[in-house]
Amino acid sequence: MSLIKQLWLAIVVILSLAFAGAFILSTVASKHYFEQQLQAKNDDNATTLALSITQIEKDPVALDLLISAQFDTGHYHYIGLVDPNGKVISERINNTSRTKAPDWFVKFTPLRLQPGQADIQDGWSQYGTLKIESDSNVVYDKLWDNTVLTALWVLLIGFLSGVAGSQILRRILNPLSDVVSQAESIGENRFITISVPRTKEFKAVVNAMNTLSNRVKKTVSEESARLDQLRLDNNYDHITGLMNHDYFVKNLDANISHEEYFHEGALIISRLTNLAAIDHKLGYKETNTLLKAISDTLQNACSLQPGLSVGRLNGTDFAVFSNQPADSYSFGNHIKKLLEKIEGTNNKSININFTTVAMRVTGTDDAGKMIALSNKLLNEIGAEHSNVLHVISSGDLDQYQDHHENEWLNLLTSALDNRRIKLERYPVINQAGNLLHFESPARLQLEPDGKWFCAGEFITWATQLNLMTRLDELAFETAAESLSNGAQAIGLNVSASAMRSQSFIEKITGTVRARPHIADKLYFEIPEQEAFDHLPEFHQFCRKIRALGCKIGIEHVGTRISRLGELHDIGLHYIKIDASVIRDIDSSEANKTLLRGLCMIAHSIGVIAIAEGVHTQPEIAVLKQIGIDGMTGPGIRI
Repeated sequence: MSLIKQLWLAIVVILSLAFAGAFILSTVASKHYFEQQLQAKNDDNATTLALSITQIEKDPVALDLLISAQFDTGHYHYIGLVDPNGKVISERINNTSRTKAPDWFVKFTPLRLQPGQADIQDGWSQYGTLKIESDSNVVYDKLWDNTVLTALWVLLIGFLSGVAGSQILRRILNPLSDVVSQAESIGENRFITISVPRTKEFKAVVNAMNTLSNRVKKTVSEESARLDQLRLDNNYDHITGLMNHDYFVKNLDANISHEEYFHEGALIISRLTNLAAIDHKLGYKETNTLLKAISDTLQNACSLQPGLSVGRLNGTDFAVFSNQPADSYSFGNHIKKLLEKIEGTNNKSININFTTVAMRVTGTDDAGKMIALSNKLLNEIGAEHSNVLHVISSGDLDQYQDHHENEWLNLLTSALDNRRIKLERYPVINQAGNLLHFESPARLQLEPDGKWFCAGEFITWATQLNLMTRLDELAFETAAESLSNGAQAIGLNVSASAMRSQSFIEKITGTVRARPHIADKLYFEIPEQEAFDHLPEFHQFCRKIRALGCKIGIEHVGTRISRLGELHDIGLHYIKIDASVIRDIDSSEANKTLLRGLCMIAHSIGVIAIAEGVHTQPEIAVLKQIGIDGMTGPGIRI
């Protein structure tokens, strides 16, 4: 029972007791008062009338008229004159009087009255006895009116007290809804904090829960920072701060395997051919400074364009990878010119010689083989060919890569207008091998009866042409229709533009409310970079989608580990850990440690951890030992 109802019940009980007490006290007091007044009236009227009769002639007619006159002037029930032998000389009886008080009230308040009596003399002898009894119904009417008036006042006061009490209680309990919401959120492992209310009892509870939430946030943040430092120590070069060889290869391989994001890119590898001579001339410390200058130049260039990553493959080789379509020669030449501008340190003029290799990367390439091929070519070119660029294979770009912007706009618009879209099905399973959901990247048929293109082939242009929200809406509509027809759970990739689009959220809300049975089968996934780059919008998206009963997750988790503590109060359902962390995990103790920490953080905030890009049975076996909750990738089958 709610506190408001309990308040009303308490008011009813209290006022009922108050009314009962007031009724008993006022009724008993009034009853005694009226009894005394009526008794005195009976006695006084009997004495007065007897005296009047004594003084007149005892004519029966005159007596009868006198008694009738008295009876008619007041409220009497009975007036009678009897002789000394008990014979009635004259009497009047009121048999028509009725009280408006109910019978139970009359029985509850009986009036104990004696008739007024007086003797009448005729000379020296007694003529008779006069008896007068007032009408008690008048008293009952008066008592009943007082009782009804008292009850009405009590009801009015009770109603006003209840209304006022309810409003006051609502104001007092207003923070309670926040306290309940916080308790429910903590029960769901969403450790939110709320403002401290002024109510003393609530203040103690909220302070305790806020302390718990802050402690969890602090623990998660500290552990995230520790894991991020571990990631940096194990995966990045200590001198330059660039990705080391193993991590760069895994990152390259992971990008290539993401067919929903990757179709074609470019890889540039530059070798510092005279590093030994530079080290001999400058010394260890200044050589490291030079290497850091090289890495800073490459990192600064990459920060200006999305989709670029830089690594140091060994002491002399630096690599730049673009996961966006790019002309290998132009891209390689741009990197070559940047490196040629690097000068010596401390005003020491030295020659810095680079040999650069550029190659086109497609979704069918193997990262390890590309690195090995470039290394072989660099060894064949040798140090005598300084500051040259060699393109391994420029290849012929896909027929659609040569289209201009307007042609891409027409192709994509036509595909979206005619709903030429389908969703793939890649299983995500738990440790027991049971299906969690299907990853469902979109495929578009750009021309009628043409080939189906994966997202990596058109997503760059869709983003540039501001069509991602429309694409995501169509993918959602397709998924909703499939789920309505009995399909199993579907995971949809959501772009940053769609996540921030109010129309997209409203479309989800309207569709799910119209088809509530599909809510728990809808999984929405936002890339890690987009979630953290637009964290307030991501918070809002999560809040609205969770309210519908749908699931929300972050995919490709791996580069923003230090910020995982910021997700403690969002209410995520799962995270998908990037393939660059998962690849060859069976042979990487550092990544095992990193993944255990990630799983611990995820579980501490009520989130399940899913591994992406799983290829081999040894990887699956190790992932199960570590405690991963789910897996997906080329090696996963139902």
